[in-house]
This record gives sequence, C-alpha cells and structure tokens, in this order.
Amino acid sequence: MNAQALAEKLNKLGFTPIALSEPSKKEDGMIVISKGVHVQVPLHGDEPNVVREISKGDYDFYDPRKSIERLVADLKAALQDEKAMRPS
Repeated sequence: MNAQALAEKLNKLGFTPIALSEPSKKEDGMIVISKGVHVQVPLHGDEPNVVREISKGDYDFYDPRKSIERLVADLKAALQDEKAMRPS
C-alpha cells in the first residue's frame, strides 16, 4: 500500500498529515495526523488502521479498514478521544 496516495485521500477529506513514512521491507509505514494519532500503513495488504497513543508507549489499535469511509470514522473517533484525554 502506498502511504503517499492514502495521505492525499485523507487530506482531501480534511485530515492534514503532518508526517508520513512509506512501508519498508521490514516494517509498516505511517501517516501522522496528530501528536497521538496516526494511520498504520501495512507493508502487505491494503487495510490500514488507526492507532492512538493512550499513554507513553501504550497504544489503542483500531481494526484494519479496507473502506476509506470506515477509516475516516475511526480517525474522527481517535481524534475526539485524544482531545478528551488532554488536560484542560
């Protein structure tokens, strides 16, 4: 899967990536959306998933999604959860 192409789709849908890396021969790629939320771009297959850091080194992994609509729904939920976790 191509991280750049997925990042461009997400950008058109209102999610501005702040960094990205393509999958390498040994690891998945990622599209960073915020400090605590990124999209994991699989090395094999075409089902990316949202990942949210819930504490230092502890992550919540959303289900892999083939549908961009479901991926976007997961992104919205993760960003909302991240916002709720920030101290006021």
